[in-house]
Amino acid sequence: MGIIEKQATKNVIYSYLGAFLGFITIIFSSHALSPDENGLTRILLSLSILMAQFAGLGFNTVTIRLFPYFRDHDKGHHGYLFYGILVTLAGFSLCVIFYFLSKDYLIESNQEKSKLFVDYTHYLLPLTLFTLFFNLFDYYLRACYNSVIGSSSKEFFQRIIILIVLAAFFFKWINFSAFVLLYVAAVCFPTFILLYYIIKLKEWHIKPVRGFVSKELRKEIIKLSLYSILAGGAGVLISNIDIIMVNQKLGLAQAGIYGIAFYFGTIIIIPSRSLLRIAMSVVSEAFKKDDIKEIHSIYNKSCNTQLTIGLLLFIGIWGNIDNIMLLLPPEYRGGENVILFISLGYLVDMATGINYVIVLTSKYYRYDTYFMLIVLTLTIVTNYILIPLYGITGSAIATAITISFYNILRWLFLYYKFKMQPYDLNTIKLLLIGVISFLPGYFIPATGILFLDLAIKSSIIGGLFILLILKLEAAPDINAKIRKNLLLFHIKL
Repeated sequence: MGIIEKQATKNVIYSYLGAFLGFITIIFSSHALSPDENGLTRILLSLSILMAQFAGLGFNTVTIRLFPYFRDHDKGHHGYLFYGILVTLAGFSLCVIFYFLSKDYLIESNQEKSKLFVDYTHYLLPLTLFTLFFNLFDYYLRACYNSVIGSSSKEFFQRIIILIVLAAFFFKWINFSAFVLLYVAAVCFPTFILLYYIIKLKEWHIKPVRGFVSKELRKEIIKLSLYSILAGGAGVLISNIDIIMVNQKLGLAQAGIYGIAFYFGTIIIIPSRSLLRIAMSVVSEAFKKDDIKEIHSIYNKSCNTQLTIGLLLFIGIWGNIDNIMLLLPPEYRGGENVILFISLGYLVDMATGINYVIVLTSKYYRYDTYFMLIVLTLTIVTNYILIPLYGITGSAIATAITISFYNILRWLFLYYKFKMQPYDLNTIKLLLIGVISFLPGYFIPATGILFLDLAIKSSIIGGLFILLILKLEAAPDINAKIRKNLLLFHIKL
């Protein structure tokens, strides 16, 4: 697990630097932008991500599963990147056609509740194009065992630029139209960073190699792509349908409030995303070698480590929920329950480790498509029922149900097919530690000084949690890292 641990650590560092910048940006944007304006940025991103997923024609999943068969640096990976660029351009061409065919519907359906979105729909195509190429380059670099560049450019550098652009708008150096233009440019910028590094690392191989792709491999690529279009499209729909349906049913302002609250819930999943970036390539290589024992080991460690980190973040966020809401303008109050349910859903996701990676890179990858379609149906139905009843909280509940159900499906599937059971006594210990650590911090009286309250509650919750996992040996990998760092200060626990 050496390469996973090394690159995951770097990814976590960049991700949390990005999360810190994102936290500042979210607080800043809640004061600088109206709910409608915040909703616009979220809707533009969600729709461009959704369009890019379908326009990718499943090629990124092909990279995850089949790139090990192409890998040969001396032979330019047999022209793999060239084929990826061709597929990406073909997919974007289809996307352009779809956009112009559906443009009238987009305008008509948003004219009343989301007029601001109508004024800026023309940014969807450039956002989609750059998202497509970012995904292509990012998956390619990850397949070449370099997952850090994508996370650092997206989570760190992009957020710095967005923060600068937001500050320029806040201080009235630019108007809102210029803000949107520069915001879109900031989102597109990481694609150029990835392109630069692909060339710098001498992985820019765009000369096709004829005769390498056998009939059997070509058949597998086509089959995998078709399944991936369905599964990947369903997955992105599941991730973005909530904000889209909130916008359609409640309007752009409520979508903006939901988007701000949603961000705090997603903080929990950041470490998981960092691990998944490199785990995909490593697990795919292990399946190629039929090393099930190694995969099982990675699965077990990922569940324990992610549950530990996820629990700490969850109790930290919910223990400070009143302070978090005080950081936001009054119109964003009422988003507490959105944070709660989104956090719970992603805590389940963290607790189930790299189940997604294992299913997707195994020979049973097509089952993930079936799971996705089932879960997509559940997502749409639950949002359709719960949004009218509970507003944005209803959408958060629907998202939590969806995430939990999907991960339970994959957990049961891995147990049935591979007899993989990642949970043990340490799992029960961690859950008890989470409850015990949360209660003192949550019920401690407030001082009335916002940042002092944040510091006191976070210190009590975090300190007690870390002390208990060390004493009860509930998280072996994390305990080893903590003790190693404590030894630098001559502290033994």
